[in-house]
Amino acid sequence: MDFNFFKIEKDNEILKVYFNNDKSLNALTMDFFSELPEVVKLAEEDSEISVVIFSSNTKHFSVGLDVFSFGVALKDIINMETKEKRKKLYKLIKEMQSGMTLMEEGSKIYIASINGYCIGGALDFIAACDLRFASKDAIFSLREAKIGITADLGSLQRLPFIIGIANTKYLAYTGMDIDVNKAKEMGLVNDVFETKEELDERVLNIAKDIAENPKDAVSNSKKFINNLHKQIVEKELDIIAIHNSSALDFNEINEYFQKSLNKGRKNG
Repeated sequence: MDFNFFKIEKDNEILKVYFNNDKSLNALTMDFFSELPEVVKLAEEDSEISVVIFSSNTKHFSVGLDVFSFGVALKDIINMETKEKRKKLYKLIKEMQSGMTLMEEGSKIYIASINGYCIGGALDFIAACDLRFASKDAIFSLREAKIGITADLGSLQRLPFIIGIANTKYLAYTGMDIDVNKAKEMGLVNDVFETKEELDERVLNIAKDIAENPKDAVSNSKKFINNLHKQIVEKELDIIAIHNSSALDFNEINEYFQKSLNKGRKNG
């Protein structure tokens, strides 16, 4: 099966999934959100596959949401009457959440192999993965607040169970970048490797170790661990979708996005 955003490669019991939008540093386009559920279903329906590895072929994992692609998706919605706009926005947000929810609820083990930038929506994505590994050049940021958005794809709901409430607040309130050492200290990543090459090699070996174990034992372990927070995450994802479908101020978002963009250009 061919995808626009992803490139996939099966290696016996392991499915390697590459972010393949290198022209824009793997910015998450609407293709990402529409194709992710298909990739997850492909893995879940293949009885041979035990582990899925998400990684990048380029120097960055992902710089987060492609705001231009998102803007195109919103173009018709913005001009709708308020009630209809809320319905359409709610539906869009739930669709964007769906692939990550399928990963979390699935029986396979999903691993994020992170190098370079992992920003905004990409952080939402890795929070839904079972394991996270990174190279020394990895940079993380929950940057939504800097462009006037309350994160609605899962970071606020999942990160407290991964890095704790205090660390989640720190990332969400500041929108600041953290390096891989801080991410490891917080518990965001399971381990850190010197280079991208070592990262790829070690993550593949870890995936093979997992795949050698009986599938039912592994998938049931995942199920019962995730049951500790499943209902809370489900409920809060729906609440934030309802909230943002009525609270998003597109003029404010555009204003803060332009400020963030200009600041990035000056710093560059």
